[in-house]
Amino acid sequence: MSARPRRAEGVEYRKKKNGEVSYRVHWREGGRRNGPIGSYTFDDLDQAKTFRAALVANGYRDPYDNPAFAEMLGLAPQPTDVKTFEDVAEEYLRKLVNAERRTLAEYRRKLADHVYPAVVELPGGLPFGPLGKVPVDLFTDEAVQGWVVYMQSKTYGKNVARPYSAKTIMNIHGTVTSPVFEYGVRRRYLGHNPCRDVVLPERKGRTVTPAQLVAGDEIASWIACAYEVDEDTGDITLMLLATGLRWGELTALRVCDIDFEVGTLTVNQVIREDEDRQLYIETLEGKSPHAFRTIMLPATALRMLERRVQGRHGEALLFPAPGTRGGVWWRNANFREHRWVKVRAIAAERGLTKEPTIKAMRHSHASDLIPKVGLEQVSKRLGHANVTITSAVYSHLTPDADAETAKAIDRALSGVAADTTTSTADEETTPAAATADGAAQLPPEVAALLTNAIGQAIGALDLSALIKSPDQPAT
Repeated sequence: MSARPRRAEGVEYRKKKNGEVSYRVHWREGGRRNGPIGSYTFDDLDQAKTFRAALVANGYRDPYDNPAFAEMLGLAPQPTDVKTFEDVAEEYLRKLVNAERRTLAEYRRKLADHVYPAVVELPGGLPFGPLGKVPVDLFTDEAVQGWVVYMQSKTYGKNVARPYSAKTIMNIHGTVTSPVFEYGVRRRYLGHNPCRDVVLPERKGRTVTPAQLVAGDEIASWIACAYEVDEDTGDITLMLLATGLRWGELTALRVCDIDFEVGTLTVNQVIREDEDRQLYIETLEGKSPHAFRTIMLPATALRMLERRVQGRHGEALLFPAPGTRGGVWWRNANFREHRWVKVRAIAAERGLTKEPTIKAMRHSHASDLIPKVGLEQVSKRLGHANVTITSAVYSHLTPDADAETAKAIDRALSGVAADTTTSTADEETTPAAATADGAAQLPPEVAALLTNAIGQAIGALDLSALIKSPDQPAT
């Protein structure tokens, strides 16, 4: 019986769900019992063993920080003033003074999990990395392309190993990797951004699908299902469909943000999460510079809000978490798990076949309006930075509008003059589209048109009949 092969000393073997093995080397800095923990993970055992030998020789200190070990570890010798990718990335992140805390924490996590420790393969099979320790001016297009291949081979998941999606790879590349190199170019740490000619995996599918949207008569039906759960759930669902607000915008609304005389709602603040996923109020800016905006409200939504403001002071939240009267914020996950699942169950019992998410209420609001008033006006109502974003998200969901475009092109190609009779909607929206200056506020006539368009879908609702009496049990 042959002896079992001895495992390399100081190397931890980890078997992935897909059967592959990775090799982890970890240590206490300086060999001290209470020293900071450092670690690197390798896909190749020889690389792990080489790193372990260099680590021990360097007194249990990161050998990548010691130029004397550069050749041994496969890196070119570097003077001490050379910036590594990690150096430049951390410098770049410190410059993002306007980014919210959770965003910065997310960027650092992406870099630490997927970029810094990556050892990629260059043409010819040469290893390159870990990327965080490589001098930034040594990166080539092939190195970044190698990172894309590396990410496509990685998996995640404790029970079922799943490959990273094209969306995830594109997101990491677009939010941290490429911006770090671009910053390095501006600082003259390297000559060009090696991300520019990289081929990214194709993203398949759409983030929003027709199966998630409610439209027409379905809008009133879903609101009715929400009121079957409880009053708060009904009010929130009605508000999402009536305004298209983001969850953080809706849950940050206060009594003072509603002007009942004019019939408007003003987004003045938003609820965000910090790096520890703790909620806080942001009043400096919203999702984009256009996020803080004023929009018109349908009459049905105004009637609901008039009921909610009774007995509440101006700074009180309109949609606080259950059991409070104005101080505790609703978390999206809590609403989804404790309320929205019940709404969908009731909807299924009533034969409604759609499967909308909470965010899909915002998408439903937008897709219902676009064919009636156009992308530009809906973009402003939603608080998008520009109409390109609105088009990218919603253009595939408005086939009727696209059909009208096709008809117009066909008339031009066939030489048939277009009908000179314009609808009321055309007369009201065309001047606004022609003179729009990018401001978040809409012309009064266009705002009224938007309000009427969505109001038609919910205007027939009898809220008093939908809201349960205090003695009536909730479903």
